[in-house]
Amino acid sequence: MSLKDYKYIVEVATFAGLIMLESNAECYRVENTVSRILKISNLPTIDVFANTTGLFITLDGPNLKAPITFVKRIEKRETNLRKIHIVNQISRDITAKTITIEEAYCQLQAIGKTVYSKRIHSISTILLVLSFTALFGGNLNELFLSFIAAILLLGTYKLKQYFELNDFIFGTVSTLIVATIIPILIHVIGQPDNSFNVVIISVLMPLFPGTAFTNGFRDTFKGDYGSGVAKIVEALIIAISLGLGVALGLFISKGIVSWV
Repeated sequence: MSLKDYKYIVEVATFAGLIMLESNAECYRVENTVSRILKISNLPTIDVFANTTGLFITLDGPNLKAPITFVKRIEKRETNLRKIHIVNQISRDITAKTITIEEAYCQLQAIGKTVYSKRIHSISTILLVLSFTALFGGNLNELFLSFIAAILLLGTYKLKQYFELNDFIFGTVSTLIVATIIPILIHVIGQPDNSFNVVIISVLMPLFPGTAFTNGFRDTFKGDYGSGVAKIVEALIIAISLGLGVALGLFISKGIVSWV
């Protein structure tokens, strides 16, 4: 292989690692997947280090005059198990030599093009909130309130994109809006106060960082304490923001209801 071929392999491996980290994959899984791709170079030195905010790759051997090192910063993260599965499978196909490195790169590029539309995402969010309301034994009025809460939640997603809010601010603002408006609606339609519990828990489910929290423990149990603790802290900060938003929303709504 020429130097250009080795660099191309590193670029493909880096691209695969970026997709996985941006999809909130466990760091040990990212390192394993990237290493699989790099092994087709047949070079003896393969070093891969992944954490929540960065990816570091080094490839070296007697065929190279100097090590090839790539460092990439991870600036955005979202949970997407589908992308993780596809990249993981691509790495195994490369190892099994059922696809070439060029075909793998084309498949990696196609991952980002086959995403769910905003309409599908919105409908799924609404159905998820309504499903949890039904699971918690909500009545028709509570289902109606949950539908309103889901619409408000979708509106906050647009605020996040427009103002480029970070996860903590978004979690606080989204729950603040929902927890302020829903109690007022409950008071207007004459529902009992415990209806708020069912509605607010249901609308919190799409926001709760359950996958990040679980992946943090998985990384920790695998011995990757740095990335594991980072993911757990990230999940706890988001959870705190949700609780803070609900508390502020309740405080504001009680003041409005008592004033009215």
